[in-house]
Amino acid sequence: MRRRRFLAGLGAVAVAAVAGGTAVAARDDGGGGGAAPPKRATSTAKVTRTDLVTREDLDGTLGYGDTSDLAVARAGTITALPQPGAIIGRGGSLVEVDGEPVPLLLGDKPLWRPLYRGVEGPDVRILEENLVALGHGAGLTVDEKFTAATERAVKAWQDALGVDDTGILINDRVVVRTGPVRIAARVAEVGAPAGGPALKVTSPDQRVSVALEASSQGLVKVGDAVKVTLPDDTTLPGKVATVGTTVTPGDDQAGTSASIAVTVALDDPKAAAGLDEAPVQVSVVQSQATDVLAVPIQALLALAEGGYGVQKQVGSRSPLVAVKLGASADGLVEVTGDLAEGDRVVVPA
Repeated sequence: MRRRRFLAGLGAVAVAAVAGGTAVAARDDGGGGGAAPPKRATSTAKVTRTDLVTREDLDGTLGYGDTSDLAVARAGTITALPQPGAIIGRGGSLVEVDGEPVPLLLGDKPLWRPLYRGVEGPDVRILEENLVALGHGAGLTVDEKFTAATERAVKAWQDALGVDDTGILINDRVVVRTGPVRIAARVAEVGAPAGGPALKVTSPDQRVSVALEASSQGLVKVGDAVKVTLPDDTTLPGKVATVGTTVTPGDDQAGTSASIAVTVALDDPKAAAGLDEAPVQVSVVQSQATDVLAVPIQALLALAEGGYGVQKQVGSRSPLVAVKLGASADGLVEVTGDLAEGDRVVVPA
């Protein structure tokens, strides 16, 4: 995994200062100033109060995550299948068998037996929760008892599906998953026998997968805000969704390091629709300094005796003011010294 730091810390500041500034001998003139550098074309910039955020870019891949097989238990002939890319939600048809839809229900476990009046158990609750969510729950109490009200709701649902309204749900007539699915590929073909894997599915929401170097595990945590840059340079906001704990060994021959899996969820799951397995950059916060005084890095002058200073504009004069440096980001550096917000400092033109 390639990582790119925007700024590597004060080492980068020092290089910029020495390369762009002039080493001068400081002298005590009562204001921390010293001898002014030789004349050169200059302009001024304001001392600002701001937040300095240092970011690090991580390579990632935007996609829909791992695929899984979706099996249909009902025997018969497959008469219709959804197109790859389709999103199937609660109540939607995953496959058609013998001309009848096999709908998706949402729940934490599959149905393992026929459900009819008098049956009790957690599978009844799953059915009733779905009936209510699909708009067939008038007068229905969601519990673990298949009552006359449950039967009426099942009949109403069956009538809406266009199948026989028996009031009995045969368990192989539905598929239960924990959430909506996206169709990644067809495994079976229309006209083939049903009763096994029919589709490959993924999560309907795009995620960014990052193989983060194990040594940088502390760089991110779940909930951190990040920026995701797409191949066309569009930037989208997102958040760290998961941070793995299992380390994948590196490969010296391939030049890879030990890593952990990190996933990022886009704030707007539809913002990158149409992209799959796309290379992206994930910008994470490496460090942050809030409410600090900052000047452009180019304003820094390396002092002969060590440290740095800036030329503060005071009327027609520009005395040299010694400063201590702090965080740096986006071409600015935190400074502490005889400076205030709104002061102007000299920078090369």
